[in-house]
Amino acid sequence: MRLLGSKVKQYRKQKNLSQQELADGICTQATVSLMEKKNKVPSIKIILQICRRLNVSLNDVLSGLGSGMDEQFEAISLAIRKGDYLSADGLLGKLNMSNVQNSFDRERYHYYRGFVELGAKQRPDEAIFHFNLLLHRSYRMPWDLYAIVGNVGMAAAYMERHELEKARYYLNEAMTYLDDFEWHDEANFKRLIWARYRMAQMYLELEQPQLVIENVESALTAVKHQASLYLIDVLYEVRGQAEQALLATAAAKRSLMIAKTLALVTHNVALQERLAPSLGSLVAD
Repeated sequence: MRLLGSKVKQYRKQKNLSQQELADGICTQATVSLMEKKNKVPSIKIILQICRRLNVSLNDVLSGLGSGMDEQFEAISLAIRKGDYLSADGLLGKLNMSNVQNSFDRERYHYYRGFVELGAKQRPDEAIFHFNLLLHRSYRMPWDLYAIVGNVGMAAAYMERHELEKARYYLNEAMTYLDDFEWHDEANFKRLIWARYRMAQMYLELEQPQLVIENVESALTAVKHQASLYLIDVLYEVRGQAEQALLATAAAKRSLMIAKTLALVTHNVALQERLAPSLGSLVAD
């Protein structure tokens, strides 16, 4: 494990903090200076507190947390974000678990295994087991995106079990953390948008359209800021569905028309097919 002092300095400057301001109440200014200039690793407690103040995760400032399995895990992540849980299950099955020796890789494994248990096998109890293991490690580090999406996973599992109050609890936990989260790379950006989209879907099912719109608007703001098309078509779709639930017919028609246009741009045939009856009924009205 090696501290990336240049990263600490980069994130500190992004926050417009001096070394003394970053250190205040955590350590000395000299310690921060040694971290940035000499890659000196203080205690893990200090690193965690520094990460919290910078609103970054450990893997943003430390190298050597993974075990060379990043490409395998990224392929699994991509399959899950696409909703291809069967492929994700197959990729997880190919992992050599004897290589999963450190806490960071174990955390990633439980995160992906939880969603595979839900999406590919419809086993919410197994999913809850894996998400619990993830949250048990991460819960004291809510700025870590794995803790955030772990809460989203728990909510999805309890939705499957029709335990709606528990689902609402975990969704509210995820929202609390997401409101303060800042991403620093493309992978975390996509996890953030995916989490907001999944939460919007669940709030729609829970008949809480205002919270659907709140999550969608937050995601759309981030997507537009990045000039990205990631999930933008389905975000407009779920916003239109929430507006329909609120009887805001004109707004719903506008959102769904935007979703249809974007679906053509992104070649999302499944979305185009889903939107046809919805738009037809709105035009008829």
